[in-house]
Amino acid sequence: MKAEVYGENTWLYPDKEPSGQGITELYIARGGHAGIQIYTTVHGREARLETVLPEGVIAQWYQMRPVSVERNSAPDTLTTLNYDEVKDYVTRRAPFEVYDLMEEIEDPSHAALKDGRVVLFVRLAASANAKPTQTTVRFMLTVDGQFAAVELPLFVTHACVPPACESSFSVNNWLDYAEIEQYYCADAGSDRYRELLDAYLRNLLELRSNHLKLPSGKPVFDENGKVVDFDFTECETVARRALELGFQYVYGGFVARFRVWNEEEQYLLWDRDVGVTSMEGYRQLKIYFTRLWDLVTANGWQDRWMQCLVDEPQFPNSMSYRALSGICRKCMPGVTINDPVESTDLQGATDVWCVKQAVFDKYRDEFKYLQQLGERITVYTCGFPAGKWMNRATDLPLLAGRLVFWRCVQEDFEGFLHWGYNAYAHVDPLRHNCYPCGEDIAMPPGNGFIVYPGENGPLYTLRAQVQLFGAEDAELLRQLPAEKARELCDKVCCSFEEYDPSEANFAGVHRELLTAFD
Repeated sequence: MKAEVYGENTWLYPDKEPSGQGITELYIARGGHAGIQIYTTVHGREARLETVLPEGVIAQWYQMRPVSVERNSAPDTLTTLNYDEVKDYVTRRAPFEVYDLMEEIEDPSHAALKDGRVVLFVRLAASANAKPTQTTVRFMLTVDGQFAAVELPLFVTHACVPPACESSFSVNNWLDYAEIEQYYCADAGSDRYRELLDAYLRNLLELRSNHLKLPSGKPVFDENGKVVDFDFTECETVARRALELGFQYVYGGFVARFRVWNEEEQYLLWDRDVGVTSMEGYRQLKIYFTRLWDLVTANGWQDRWMQCLVDEPQFPNSMSYRALSGICRKCMPGVTINDPVESTDLQGATDVWCVKQAVFDKYRDEFKYLQQLGERITVYTCGFPAGKWMNRATDLPLLAGRLVFWRCVQEDFEGFLHWGYNAYAHVDPLRHNCYPCGEDIAMPPGNGFIVYPGENGPLYTLRAQVQLFGAEDAELLRQLPAEKARELCDKVCCSFEEYDPSEANFAGVHRELLTAFD
């Protein structure tokens, strides 16, 4: 039985023999992770999977499953089936299948495999106090008397990744609470829902998502239909559990948004006819923020709370956003406002500018000037723009989802956000990889999620692992002198759209990063 080993940055396909070069060595930071993929063909079902590892390093085995990719990432926005216009940057012509879903093998000594082509993923984790060393690791597969082994040099370096709860770099993947209720038929507040919520929160933390956006408050109406209060039960429940588990910060959910991107007003999310600058808008917002701040202070969460107001305020509605921010600051004194923004005209209204990568590149001079003034900036990616832009789409090179963290360090950003952690639009993500957002309109493949819904919680994807490794890269880069960190980043990317997807080049630069602490 033959086994070939590939790195964590390589896509493999069920209908195509691997064509890239395998890896010949492994580097891992203390407190960090590394991964390999083992490609083989088996005849039989009962398998024994074994590893020989140095002290302080453990391994977890996963079996990879293929998922459908029905459309390609379009050059500018969303998706396309015109391969000729995207062939220069996508990995394959859609539709196709790719190994992305990871199913954990709980007992490697009695693993159940299927006949034929098999891809296994082995994730290595080194403890923070592991001894720096150079050794050899061995991965062994035995299937019905057939045997294969892979040996690789392993370098455990002096570099050390801090735990997510102590990180100076924020990672936020928006958890869609309604998707949990919908997919599992579990009402919020039920025991089943709380068990599932726990599983999803723990998974987020394992991916170094140390910041969490909470559910927004729900309006309470009197007998005449007038909003008289807000219910923050779900918000408080999730916040309490998240902080107990180790999230660094929780964010109060959005309260308003424009109806059309280029109009001046922002409108309440629970009543789209009420503008935030109207008297009725002020009345309801004052109740909302006052009640919410009472909850925050009663729990002593002031130092671990940030507040979201609007998702993607635009230039035309920047003034109404400023008014909304003023109401929030009046009722929640000292709160940190943190929003995804598409405007540079929000000075003083937001404290953390979470800027879409394309918006940053377009207005780079203005945002760099804001940084010079001491403004805090993070970056986010979503479904727009598509094309070659760094994102974790299933038809882009895997490094496109990892190098975005290197760009964060390159531009001295303090964090990263992606809107889609488990957003499926209530369809089966195994068959519908493109999040539907209208008739024959869909987001780039895989854009809405980096986990799949398992029976009792989320299942990893290869893209999620790559994001984890990227977040760990950022932690190490930020420990280096700024000049050295930028020198390394410059070797793999120069903008969010211009980067080197070569796995061989990245492997060399990554090795240089991990050995810079020796």
